Amino acid sequence: MKLTDGTRPVRARRGMSIIEVLLALTISAVLLTAALVALDVMFKRYTVIGDSASSNVLARTVMHRMLAMIRTGQEFGPYPADPLDPDQNPSDSDRLEFISAGVRGPGAYEITTIELRPAEAVVIEGETIQLRGPNVLWMTVLTRAGNTTTATNTFPLLDGVAACNFNLDFAPGPRLVRATIDLTVLPQGGATQREIEGGTFSSETAGGGVNEEISTTSAKQTIRLIASTGPRGQDE
Repeated sequence: MKLTDGTRPVRARRGMSIIEVLLALTISAVLLTAALVALDVMFKRYTVIGDSASSNVLARTVMHRMLAMIRTGQEFGPYPADPLDPDQNPSDSDRLEFISAGVRGPGAYEITTIELRPAEAVVIEGETIQLRGPNVLWMTVLTRAGNTTTATNTFPLLDGVAACNFNLDFAPGPRLVRATIDLTVLPQGGATQREIEGGTFSSETAGGGVNEEISTTSAKQTIRLIASTGPRGQDE
């Protein structure tokens, strides 16, 4: 069809109908939802792996430190009543005590105790901190002169400990032949790493951590370390 002046009529361009717009929006929403779900899963997985790696490093550091103290220590306990009784020796305990510096006598010496305690809120350097549970490894160092205690220093060595067992094998004397440490630690779960004199641990300020939701909904793999050593000069 031509107009009287010889030109053709211009047809109006057809736009998208409401149904087409709704269909496009629906497809976009489905794709965005799928992408967000995948991103959330990847982020949680990355958080779990990071927590596990950090806890692994801390646990290995504490394990190496305890082994070093055992190698250089003396007069270990708790000592069984009868070291010749196979039901008492080797013995299992969640506590280890030994002289870490000096020699027992009238002069100055140090007695170090490493023990497992339930996790609780404590005040460290003026800040109230909720140590990660279920248990915490604590270290206590007593400085003594003869039978008099002149100083006491107690601090958390490692928190988030599921279990810690000291298997102690003694010979008559008393003399420690070999100590085996079985340590199981939980990942940090977004807790803050803190450093104080004598120890490094990960904790949460009382009230919960910033990644509490992620740490409680993501799967956690426990970390188990087993190592064995004896006092210097007695290693097999």
